[in-house]
Amino acid sequence: MEDLRTKSALRTAALARRKTVPVGERERAGVALASRIGELPAAATVAAYVSMGSEIPMEPALRAWLDAGVRVLVPRLGSGLRIGWSVLPAIGALRDVDSAGVPIARLMGEGDAGDARAESSESSESSASSASAASSASRSQPSNPRRPQEPDGEVLPPEALAQADLIVVPALAVDRGGVRLGRGGGWYDRALEHRRADAPVVAVVWPWEIVDGPLPHEAHDVPVDAALSVDGVVMFARRDADCRPHD
Repeated sequence: MEDLRTKSALRTAALARRKTVPVGERERAGVALASRIGELPAAATVAAYVSMGSEIPMEPALRAWLDAGVRVLVPRLGSGLRIGWSVLPAIGALRDVDSAGVPIARLMGEGDAGDARAESSESSESSASSASAASSASRSQPSNPRRPQEPDGEVLPPEALAQADLIVVPALAVDRGGVRLGRGGGWYDRALEHRRADAPVVAVVWPWEIVDGPLPHEAHDVPVDAALSVDGVVMFARRDADCRPHD
């Protein structure tokens, strides 16, 4: 129980720190992050994710993989945050979705959906001089703050993750033993049960979110092999004995 309270406090602190990052700096971080993906292991298929809120924008990295001919899988949450994946054919295939995973464009029309994204941009977090960066943020981040954008294509089962040669996941913090602090829903811990043993798992974080001290963890928490930040890739010696998921 103490670990759960500590995790909650760490999440609150991490999100508060992220909210202090201006939109323009966050957008630049997305570009810098994409410039670092060449430091990751080569992969024919990458399972990644679509960023939202205060996360480092993933659109530049996703675009770089697609431009290089890499097959990209991204989460499909559907209703009830079930585990699923879809192939991302292009950045333009991403759509805002409602709480049931239905593309908002279907309900509102493409023009209205675009207006919704613009109105929900995080421009309030920056000064008026950051207006151009805020406009970019509104394009790369979803209008639904609780749901990432998704491609409107075939939903693949959880087992599709086994097709990935490299898995890139979000994190609020990660320690040097590979313990990852997520948002608390357990989606990735459950999803990662279907990964291949030889597929490295990499957490995307801000540089200050790579911590030296051990993070609290539970038996079901799946460790990561490395962290990717704007400063590059940091490899970890994982504490598998302490963090092994349930069979």
